[in-house]
Amino acid sequence: MQFREATHGDVDEIIAFTTDTFEWGDYIPEMIAGWIDDPSGVVMVAVDDSGIVGLARVVLLSRTEAWSHAARVRPDRRGEGIAGDLADVLLEWTRTHGVLITRLLIEDDNESSIRHIQKKGFRRVATVVRARRAIGEATPNPEGNGARRTSATAVARPVNAAEAPMLAAQWSLSLCGRPLRGLVGNDWQFHTLTAPDLVEAAHEGGLWRIGSSWAITRQVGTEFDVSLLETNPEEAFDTISSLIDLARDRGAEDFWMWLADLDWLTQAARRAGYDISPSGIWVFSL
Repeated sequence: MQFREATHGDVDEIIAFTTDTFEWGDYIPEMIAGWIDDPSGVVMVAVDDSGIVGLARVVLLSRTEAWSHAARVRPDRRGEGIAGDLADVLLEWTRTHGVLITRLLIEDDNESSIRHIQKKGFRRVATVVRARRAIGEATPNPEGNGARRTSATAVARPVNAAEAPMLAAQWSLSLCGRPLRGLVGNDWQFHTLTAPDLVEAAHEGGLWRIGSSWAITRQVGTEFDVSLLETNPEEAFDTISSLIDLARDRGAEDFWMWLADLDWLTQAARRAGYDISPSGIWVFSL
């Protein structure tokens, strides 16, 4: 078996065995061509006489942080340790690029993957909760588009970029930031929050204050994402309700949030109509 970087000539073969990975399908067929062209990361494939039998990707998020994901093995070749070999190849690639930490995300019910990365030396450093609900036109019950609040002052207001350094410094020690080890989500990837992250969010109109709480949001089409939420037990429900109003007013239909795994926070999300699922953030120190 050989390991090499994927090329555009591999795309059709990769799509053929990744289209139906999960019940809902897989995101790899839509992303693989762009990943191959992305200079910030690499897609490695495992190849033998039968063709491509597996792939995995790692991407550089900063000069010292990398994110590993998209490990897939052809169905007829699972159980042979191919994913583990690919993990070793990716870790070596990150090491040669000066990376100090590689992270990845695994849902809590994926026991086989958890056992696999534990054997590789990854350790769990945080639990993050993915929360989702439909809003706007996608909500079956129009009455469920918002939530009755206990405070009329909970309105999302834009934050000026000048506040970014102060908020960034607070995050790692805050109620929600501490259990997340100061990390912030970007789609399905996590990195250490920095002041430039917040400056960029403010310039793009995605940095908000709600009372003493604050959030980073992003909207793509009809999907509204909260990648960071800092709040407290007294404000959590009103803050989430305010963000629902904001997303609904912008025509969103799907609302996703990354939340710290705190009982009072997940309870507030459930009360506001969210389905939640926990995942572990795992780290390998190079």
